[in-house]
Amino acid sequence: MINEYLVVYIFLTFIIWFIIASFYAKRYRDFVSSFLSSVDNVILITNLKRVVDINEKGLSFFGVSTIADFNSSYFSVASLFIEEEGCFGKHSLGKNWLKKIENNRDDSIKVKLLNQEDKEFYYFNIKVSKILYSSEYLIIFHNITKIVGEQNRVIRLAEHDALTGIYNRVKLNTIFPDLIYSANSYDKFFSIILFDIDHFKKINDTYGHTIGDSVLNELTYMVKNLLRESDMFVRWGGEEFIIILPITTISDASKLASRLRKNIEEHPFLHVGEITCSFGVASFNAGDTQMILIERADEALYQAKNGGRNQVVTK
Repeated sequence: MINEYLVVYIFLTFIIWFIIASFYAKRYRDFVSSFLSSVDNVILITNLKRVVDINEKGLSFFGVSTIADFNSSYFSVASLFIEEEGCFGKHSLGKNWLKKIENNRDDSIKVKLLNQEDKEFYYFNIKVSKILYSSEYLIIFHNITKIVGEQNRVIRLAEHDALTGIYNRVKLNTIFPDLIYSANSYDKFFSIILFDIDHFKKINDTYGHTIGDSVLNELTYMVKNLLRESDMFVRWGGEEFIIILPITTISDASKLASRLRKNIEEHPFLHVGEITCSFGVASFNAGDTQMILIERADEALYQAKNGGRNQVVTK
């Protein structure tokens, strides 16, 4: 008899605990569903293998209609992170990306994602929190696209020439240390071309500064189309420009300068007709600093000016 009572007691206890557990599990699911739908950010819950819940905004953003669709379409959440300077991607985060982000305390994890709905790129700060008594993680994506856009706009204004749109001296001074380090450490030699417009003051005095500015823009556009994507074109100041040529010998740099000189001389510039430019070419030598290299190119340019202008001098 005692054993029968014990069996009934255990059975009733199990039923009661099952009802209580089901009640709180439903409460938890309702809370999660309400929380996910009430927040405007992209939010999802995932374990180490698959996504287990995602809000409607997330479904739309990733271009899927259900969680099953997400898991069948994507290997993992991290596989969607696009590699870009300043952003974490699937390679930089590695396999333990969830724990790596969770352990980051300064909320500095920035990722770039493609919105499958409007096919635009968005930037997010993401926060990962381990759900208590669970193997699951809550991931919240804070949209910072507008902030990143404004930051990029400010950086562009700081590093680009306001008139011509090419890089300015600020940008050149930023990248030059890396160029010299690579040249010294990895033999990634480079050359530079320093050139300016001959008698540019006469153009300004004759036609006015507005026409002078149009000449600078026309010249910039023309030169850019003759450079490689890896080359760096900088307005050094006034009518003076610098071209940085990675992995380029002084011989090849001189050939390019000669081609630029010829093309500029033969080009009919709007309003002013023919103009010419003088060129100084120099190549990095071991032990050079930024100042030494640019001064050597400047000496070559000075010789080109004194030699009659509209010519290339290599130093």
